[in-house]
Amino acid sequence: MGDFKSEEEVLVKKAIKGDIEALGLVLERNQEYIYKMAYIYTGNQQDALDILQEAAAQSVNAIRKLKEPKYFLTWFCKIMVRQTGKLFKSRTYEVLVEENSEWIDQANLLLQDGTSIDLLRAVMSLEDKYRLVLQLYYYQDFSVREISRLLELKEGTVKTNLKRGRERLRVILGDDYYDQSK
Repeated sequence: MGDFKSEEEVLVKKAIKGDIEALGLVLERNQEYIYKMAYIYTGNQQDALDILQEAAAQSVNAIRKLKEPKYFLTWFCKIMVRQTGKLFKSRTYEVLVEENSEWIDQANLLLQDGTSIDLLRAVMSLEDKYRLVLQLYYYQDFSVREISRLLELKEGTVKTNLKRGRERLRVILGDDYYDQSK
């Protein structure tokens, strides 16, 4: 997860007690990380900003329920995941990376050491249920159990979606590409 400092935990504790300005400061200090995660979830800038706005609005009312301040970023990402699900359910949505002009502008934000643009494009082209579990597992280092709790799915379903997502990546990228990444 993103870097979360102890002074931010103090701000989160204040936010839990009702200090909205403290919540705003925590979100502001972590805006780059939060935006990157929103972008990974949605695949484009406008949707990422939409779910960020909704998640921020929800967090104002829900912050009092946060039990462990050190898990603020995980908690906030969970709200964004739910908002992403609502967004995708509310309309027919398909990410077409090749036609997404924002992809080129934002690709540098998403690239990590050793990650190629081909892999990111392939991940973004997957069905939501596969893309989301792969992103949480590989990009955020969530365990199967954590993903299960976060998405409110059975662990077996998460494992199945991970396996099927990897299989689809193998088909999209080809066996030669997939074998090179080992």
